[in-house]
Amino acid sequence: MAINERRNSYRMPVDMAITEEYDSIVQNATAVNISEHGMHYQRPNDNAARAGREVMLTFSLLGSNQPIKALSWIVEERVVEDKIATHVTFMFLPEKDEAVIRDFVSSQDVMLQN
Repeated sequence: MAINERRNSYRMPVDMAITEEYDSIVQNATAVNISEHGMHYQRPNDNAARAGREVMLTFSLLGSNQPIKALSWIVEERVVEDKIATHVTFMFLPEKDEAVIRDFVSSQDVMLQN
């Protein structure tokens, strides 16, 4: 999987709680959209520039009790109102987790079309 995914796949809009670990800092954030390759989420504005760095994200998809832990590469960050909009690409995501996310996105997309 290439690190610079740049929207090669559909990202499903979500409103989902995630936990972000960066260095020794753990904070809550909210996912805005997700695909099997990456995620866009918002976190509190702490004025820390981190583009080009790694973070560990932990989240559970709607209807799943199995948390996914994803090492992620920060592709872009920008200030949006009082939050930081963070765009990441998942790195070394196990095929099982990638399939779970892909199935989630597909199932939610079908539900929205009906």
